[in-house]
Amino acid sequence: METAEIYQACRQRLVELAADLGPAQTSAHLAATPPWTVLDGYRHLAGVCANVLDGTMEGAGTPDWTAAQIGGRAASSLDEVCSEWAGRAPDLDARVTAAKQAMSFIAFDTWTHEQDIRAAAGLAGERDEIATELAAIALETLGGRYAAVGGPAVLVDLGGQQAVLGNGEPSVTLRTTPYEWLRMVFGRRSRAQMEAADWSGDAGPVIDALHIFDLPVNDIID
Repeated sequence: METAEIYQACRQRLVELAADLGPAQTSAHLAATPPWTVLDGYRHLAGVCANVLDGTMEGAGTPDWTAAQIGGRAASSLDEVCSEWAGRAPDLDARVTAAKQAMSFIAFDTWTHEQDIRAAAGLAGERDEIATELAAIALETLGGRYAAVGGPAVLVDLGGQQAVLGNGEPSVTLRTTPYEWLRMVFGRRSRAQMEAADWSGDAGPVIDALHIFDLPVNDIID
């Protein structure tokens, strides 16, 4: 699957899920991004779409940038947020299709928050072909960042997919699933959870360099 296809599929699943969520679910808090609620997660995703299309990217990824996405939609219902997102997203689909992996952050962000939202709503994460395809993209695209922050060479074995991140001969191996790999990389597993994964060799320096976002203090179960 291409990056744009993954983005489209995750967005469609989230819009469909929204129709089935009750008030207690939409007001439930996301464990990885407190104090966001499920509705705030949708507001963020609609906001990312609008920001990219409008060129409002100064401070992208910062707390102020995401706070503006949520605050600007504070009066909007879930239906209204989904309507905005669905209405504008085709233009973003076209951009992601043209850019391919250069805009993979769109797919990573949407998939990650989809799992956050599902967990807060009491639903299991989507451990499917989309996760497998996105994990493969992560293996291809995140190696440069990992090496740049000084991560030691590590063999990542996702079952049907393998790659070496970092420079040199790997002395550490991580064996995990595509779903867990993505949750580790994007800061959805505590350090204790990451340490408990199937490692051989000294995992500590790898863990330090592997996660893009800060690790949660408490375990996240999804």
